[in-house]
Amino acid sequence: MKAMFSFLTVLVLVGLSSSPLLAQKKGKRAKGPSLFSGQVKKAVPGIDAVVSLSDEQKAKYAELQKAMVASEAYVAAAKTIKNKDASKEDRKAALTAIKTAKAGLAAKLNGIIGADNATLVNKVNDAVASAQKDLRSEYKAKLKEAKNDKDATAALRKEMTAKAASSISEKVNALLSDAQKEAVKKASTKGKGKGKKNREKKGKKKEEADNS
Repeated sequence: MKAMFSFLTVLVLVGLSSSPLLAQKKGKRAKGPSLFSGQVKKAVPGIDAVVSLSDEQKAKYAELQKAMVASEAYVAAAKTIKNKDASKEDRKAALTAIKTAKAGLAAKLNGIIGADNATLVNKVNDAVASAQKDLRSEYKAKLKEAKNDKDATAALRKEMTAKAASSISEKVNALLSDAQKEAVKKASTKGKGKGKKNREKKGKKKEEADNS
């Protein structure tokens, strides 16, 4: 039961706390803060294109987000969730603290990005929460039944992750206009051709080196 709860907790936390600001690799320059979680960005590549932020807006949002993740309550909650020895009650309290922090940040979005953009972002976040809630309900019994079978549990987790991406993609796209969908499509394919050419160029150089 503890293992099952831990995995379901992580599923929720991914949608709440994933962020380019948190996941940025050392040595790489960030393109600016994203209003959407890592799980949304993975399920709907190019989603950031639906909300265009000015440099000033990016700076304001980044400042608020950094302050949130650095707050004492947020840091303590994150540590509790990562602690395998934490009790079920402590984990639930930690999740509540993180949700409260994220809700506080969401409430400040209106003044930064405008009412229309804030409404869309909140609808997307609600869609993610809905998808996760549905999955927890669907897989709770299955995970409990398979808790002593590592292979079965791993298969269920893989299936759950794939279904989460599919469900989130479907729910988010249902919120977008045709113009927004087109913007997302263009953003998701931007740079792919260049990457392919670079890979082909490297492959050609390797082949020439092997033949020399």
